[in-house]
Amino acid sequence: PSLGGKGNRITDPHGPLECPMHIIVFTKLLKPWNAERLIQFAKENGLGGFDLCIRPGYPVTLEKMEAELPAFAEKVSAAGLAIPMATVGMSALPPREKATEAAWAACAAAGIRKIKLGYWTWKPGGGAEHYWTKVAEIRKELSAYARLGEKHGVQALFHTHSDPYYGLNASALMHLLHDQDPAHVAAYLDPAHLGLDGEPLAMALDILRGRIGMLAVKNSHYRKVETDGRIEWKRGDCRLHEGLVNWPEAVKLLRAAGYAGALSVHGEYDERHELEPVLEYLVPDLAYLQECLGISSQP
Repeated sequence: PSLGGKGNRITDPHGPLECPMHIIVFTKLLKPWNAERLIQFAKENGLGGFDLCIRPGYPVTLEKMEAELPAFAEKVSAAGLAIPMATVGMSALPPREKATEAAWAACAAAGIRKIKLGYWTWKPGGGAEHYWTKVAEIRKELSAYARLGEKHGVQALFHTHSDPYYGLNASALMHLLHDQDPAHVAAYLDPAHLGLDGEPLAMALDILRGRIGMLAVKNSHYRKVETDGRIEWKRGDCRLHEGLVNWPEAVKLLRAAGYAGALSVHGEYDERHELEPVLEYLVPDLAYLQECLGISSQP
């Protein structure tokens, strides 16, 4: 089968084919807020909606999502906002379990058409954890997710995350996705993680042409640290205008590649994990991204 696709405007059969890039916010670091406060924040900052974090301690949890998600989604929709994607749990949910299908069905019923998968970690040592053995196992699991996606109209997304994760960049991710229907299993491309791994964004967009279902927005950098006379470079997260990703240039590349979907802003920063310190950076970063896109930050 061909490893490429025909263009990113056709990867999501559940939404409009032609739409401008729009900004949503990942609710991971907005954990204390209920639906009403999240809606207020989105309205104040001109956002289109949310990448909804469904984990313990959040307004919607995996264990109770069938009961909690409908009311949450209804409030968001009534406010004129959307939830294009849900990030469900930390690890990839076993695709053949009833609880996983229940999560897919609950998201579909709430109008959420994309679900971010968890992660598969590479471990040294050979045997069952040999790289290519695990690749074969993951591909079987992705085929099971594809069947769930076809049944419920939900697209599973695989995040390109640096460090020893499978699918850590576009090149590695195609080991897993090349024979999947992108309508059901596609890529969640993260330029900041690509920067850490050294894969150019333009190249990644070409590799994953027609297979990108979501785009992550954050920035990363290397910090010089000296210990006992030895210099190391530590990786971390920073403001959007400071790091390895040139976001004005990235926006141009995305448009040239035909990407017209959501941009999920993560709000992740070194040493800033509490809500108020995060907001000191997140709010101006949202305005900066809107400036890069050439859109107004006014609601």
